[in-house]
Amino acid sequence: MPAERYFLDATFQVDEPYELTAAEFHHLSHVMRDKVGDTIELINGKGCLATGVITRITKDKAIVIIEKFTQEEPIKPKLILAQAIPKQNRLETIIEKGTELGVDEFWLFPGSSSLKKNLFPQQIERMLAITIAAIKQCGRLFLPTIHVLPSLEQWEKFSSLSFFGDLSAQATPFHQAAKEMHKMQYPIIFITGPESGFSTAEVDTLYRLGSIGVILHHNTLRTDTAAIAGLSILNYLYFLT
Repeated sequence: MPAERYFLDATFQVDEPYELTAAEFHHLSHVMRDKVGDTIELINGKGCLATGVITRITKDKAIVIIEKFTQEEPIKPKLILAQAIPKQNRLETIIEKGTELGVDEFWLFPGSSSLKKNLFPQQIERMLAITIAAIKQCGRLFLPTIHVLPSLEQWEKFSSLSFFGDLSAQATPFHQAAKEMHKMQYPIIFITGPESGFSTAEVDTLYRLGSIGVILHHNTLRTDTAAIAGLSILNYLYFLT
């Protein structure tokens, strides 16, 4: 992936001018120090990759003329990470690494043991910025969405394939539980608890909702490690084999 890749929430058309402002302009002008006449790449988070030429730079924006673009189709099935809200630093790691590992939707919800029960608009904006930076870095063309949901007891029964990290004796090793289902094309949901894990009531609720409890490792994993491990296993089973 070239270093000169920028995000713009727009529908691209050849020979049309587009403005880069705010954070993307700052990155272009002050970090990458691109100049008029330079060729850069633009992505819109909807599968489109465009190549354009910088035609003008002012103190607060850059004008880019699109020369060509391609449109990519999304990978199926959709991958969803449902994450009980952890501390902010761990959540940011989960959002960044989850984006790199192909998460299409992040469902953030308050766990019974979550130290944080809600997220402020500024925190949502911060996480959106992290997803944008991550797709530019890893070469991905689709921007994941972030949803804030209520606690588990308010969820409806799952209509698609769902797994959650379970430390109980009845849980099955993840690779065994998932390997027979890799041909299915509906959304795949992986659910992770907060730092202190799921409560007994939450585990009962997840089974009632139709989720499959799985073991990720013989060690107890931190919430951010569990999310990365679960997503990595799903990527291997569903997208790389």
